[in-house]
Amino acid sequence: MLDEIINCRKCNMCNNQLPLLDKVDECDVMWVGLSAKEVKNVMEDTPLSASTKSGGLISEIETEVKKCKYYKTNVVKCLPLDRGGKLRYPTRKEMDLCITNLFREIEILKPKIIFLLGKNVIKAFENNIQMEFDDFNDYNYKMYQFGNMRVIPIHHPSYISVYKVKSKENYIEAVKNLITFAL
Repeated sequence: MLDEIINCRKCNMCNNQLPLLDKVDECDVMWVGLSAKEVKNVMEDTPLSASTKSGGLISEIETEVKKCKYYKTNVVKCLPLDRGGKLRYPTRKEMDLCITNLFREIEILKPKIIFLLGKNVIKAFENNIQMEFDDFNDYNYKMYQFGNMRVIPIHHPSYISVYKVKSKENYIEAVKNLITFAL
């Protein structure tokens, strides 16, 4: 289904690691992170896996809202490395090249809800759909209509796990309520 993304060669990041994709072929909820992490085998691992802080928090939410099918992805599917071989943030140009793959995933999977995880993902999405999302305060997130889907910009889960640990339950509850309300 997503062979065109697996075979993407728009930039040279595929030389660092092939695109990391989820193995699900339908979903109600799509989680969109920024970029891939380094994995041993892209065919066996998934984006935002439970072994990471972000993925662990997402897994907690998924466990509590079981009636949904979930798909995890990133704006940048391959591994952005600096000259020294260390993980780095992707550039705006890399995000702009890669985001067409995200829109292809959305087109194929047709999720009902798309969660944009963090400011970099939100900005990349805004830049490519000529739309601006309001800033959010605390855990008062707003839904936006995007075709037949609802797009919801939220805090990145790793931000919550590192800087807002004491209010993690508020975050989980807010996101759970959004999923329940939107479906």
